[in-house]
Amino acid sequence: MEIFNKSRDDEREFQVFLEKIDSVVNVIQPYIEDIDVTDLESLRKNFILKTDDFFREDRKLNIGIIGRVKAGKSSFLNTFLFSGKDILPKAVTPKTAALTRIEYSSVNSIEVEYYTDDEWSYLKEKAASDKTTSENVVAREILEMIEERDINPYEYTKKGSESIEFESYDLLMNELNQYVGENGKYTPLVKSVTLFVNIEELKEISIVDTPGLSDPITSRTNKTKKFMEVCDVVFFLSKATGFLDNNDIELLMSQLPNKGTKKLVLVCSRFDDGLRDMIWSRESLKEAMEDAKDKLLKHAVRTFDTYRKNNYNTKYAILEQCKNPVFISSAAYNMSQKDKSEYNEHEMKIYNDLNAHGDLTNETLAEIGNINAIREIFEEVINKKDILLAAKASTFVPVARDELKTLLYHYEKVLNNRINRLKNYDREEIIAQKKNVGSKINKINASIEEIFGELYMKIEKQKANALREMRANNRSYSHLTEKEGIETHFDSCKKETSKWYLPWTWGQTTREVYTYDERYYYLDASDALDNIRDFSADASDSIENVFSKVIDVLLLKRQLYTTIIENFDTTDEHYEPAHFKLLVEQTLNAIELPVINIDVTEVIDNFAEHFSGEMRKTEDKASLKNALSQVIGELYDEISSRFTLEVNIFKEKIEGMKNKFADRLLKNFNDEFSIIIEKYTDKENEIEVYKELLEKIRIINSF
Repeated sequence: MEIFNKSRDDEREFQVFLEKIDSVVNVIQPYIEDIDVTDLESLRKNFILKTDDFFREDRKLNIGIIGRVKAGKSSFLNTFLFSGKDILPKAVTPKTAALTRIEYSSVNSIEVEYYTDDEWSYLKEKAASDKTTSENVVAREILEMIEERDINPYEYTKKGSESIEFESYDLLMNELNQYVGENGKYTPLVKSVTLFVNIEELKEISIVDTPGLSDPITSRTNKTKKFMEVCDVVFFLSKATGFLDNNDIELLMSQLPNKGTKKLVLVCSRFDDGLRDMIWSRESLKEAMEDAKDKLLKHAVRTFDTYRKNNYNTKYAILEQCKNPVFISSAAYNMSQKDKSEYNEHEMKIYNDLNAHGDLTNETLAEIGNINAIREIFEEVINKKDILLAAKASTFVPVARDELKTLLYHYEKVLNNRINRLKNYDREEIIAQKKNVGSKINKINASIEEIFGELYMKIEKQKANALREMRANNRSYSHLTEKEGIETHFDSCKKETSKWYLPWTWGQTTREVYTYDERYYYLDASDALDNIRDFSADASDSIENVFSKVIDVLLLKRQLYTTIIENFDTTDEHYEPAHFKLLVEQTLNAIELPVINIDVTEVIDNFAEHFSGEMRKTEDKASLKNALSQVIGELYDEISSRFTLEVNIFKEKIEGMKNKFADRLLKNFNDEFSIIIEKYTDKENEIEVYKELLEKIRIINSF
């Protein structure tokens, strides 16, 4: 395609920009001990990465799928790409989630990239540490998973990567689950997976399911960041229950590049869950659908308008596209494609809930599913591929130029601050200023302690509420209601058929069959199994709600910003809003909400071995009730212990992030003052050196 060929003008423009960066580096190089050029080097590296990637001969349209765990990303892709077959495993936890790329190939295969020896050694080092930071805790969890699987990791780290071909989707499901499934044998060792499938619609596009940016192995996080830098289109999934909460917004902001992405589609996933919560208070399913969409749509508009008021940045223009979300349900769409007799247990529950008013049809299921709307968007994106990519190509240099200007202005400010201090203050005054800033930061630290102390109290309070709710559920789910049954009995009796006026019939009889109904009461073992499943599901939801309700990332961000502003005069030369903002965002982006998966398969299988069908006898009913009560009680104890452990681990992670934030805040100022104090011994000469460097940077920045 024409836009994939770099024109001479493109080449010239790119080269001029790179030469400008090189000229800045050359100017600063003699002063490298005084000026940190890490950001400058990253700018150059990322610019080359993006332009080289864009103008590759085999450049595809990159489509990113973003969403938190349980947002329904796997179900969405399975429905859209694989006709509802469970090709991509579900419920992968953040600590093991690998970046999964899906592309076209005439040969079906998966290509797996493992950690390297160095990366695995680094992970072991992190796991051996006593620190309780997020990356240390996750590293220990990954190593525990390897021990449970009883495999030698170095057999795979030495491989680097491997490719496996498959003949059918069924074989693919089995293979892929071993590498990216939550309980997959090799999942803890996998850095990324590319799935090559023979689907014509995937030609010239690349779909990537992104795992997030919190990871103990930097290289895996970098893979996600690099992909997002070259991403052209993004589908962001947020589930209907908890639609666009603060954690969703924070994830979207952390993964969406400032520039480059030309289309952003907000997908309200698992729409059937939202309907099922609302349908009981509405007169019909249609009314529930209309009200649910209206409510969620208004919430989307309100959310992004609020974000614009509080956070002006270059991302907002593309966020405007999120004000018209697409409502989908992969489960409902899959159900609409088959007969009711083919529904599994989960689908049957969805059907019964949605059919509360008796008005659910296959057409309505397809409407709730709404996957065709996604297909239309995909077709539109592919048809406009050239236009989208051409628009993206035109932004490379302007965006990078703005970033360079921002960096140069930062260097100018640093140099001006140093010149001012060296000229106007003596050494003792500078040392006193250092102490003053230190005391301000100590006040900030005290406020931070208070902010996170309140957070811990909220967590404990919500934990107590959740345990109380689970205890109440313990009693309700241990209860079974007797059902009434009617059994029809067949019997017979003798009946005389003789007639007095027919002597030859005297003594003749016949046997007549008759029926009668007997009413009885029983307990159904399947109800007990449902209670066990529902109790574990409700417990999981209760635990997740504790964390999602308590951790309001946007509120935390505002509190930290406010604390800094209250302790620093915004006109103070040490007030660096960009630096503070970066520290706050890096800290809060590392917050990873726990995902609680409670597997009751073994419990249910064991229960089903002892109880099945109808229990009519008094002693059988008693046995069923006692067994159910015991199982629910044991599950409650196990879940409560797991919950308490997860809360403690989570608090340890937050504590580690809080301490890291405070340390970095102090280090920035200490380093700067230490440089100024060191330069003071020859301050006149140092002032002239700084002035010379400042003038050179100003000249470069003026072009």
